[in-house]
Amino acid sequence: MDERIATGVAALVLVFLIAAYVVRRLSVRKAERRMSEIVTAYFNGDLPLDELARRSRELASWSFIGGPQCQALVQAAFQRAAETKLAGAAASQDVEKKLLNALADLKSEFGLPERYKSEGWRAGRE
Repeated sequence: MDERIATGVAALVLVFLIAAYVVRRLSVRKAERRMSEIVTAYFNGDLPLDELARRSRELASWSFIGGPQCQALVQAAFQRAAETKLAGAAASQDVEKKLLNALADLKSEFGLPERYKSEGWRAGRE
């Protein structure tokens, strides 16, 4: 009888853990989708940086905003905006400069690291 109770409790705990994982994964996917929308609007010039920062803090946690998933979303939105705006024959340096400044401002606001930063200056590196 005790083994059946223990097995039932273990199964119940397992069901709760699976349900918690599914709920967490769905909320992360929803945050990714909404973040992607607002970052795309930012790069298109439809949303100022302060509004983007406010909305993103409402949507997601700091661990998500400063993490690799957010960095991937930012890079993808930047790439789409660059392809769209620079595809024409009249791709000017002004447009490039605006996009790169927008990316730098966004990375600074969210605390996203530079991926290919040189680390040769660190002490102990030869």
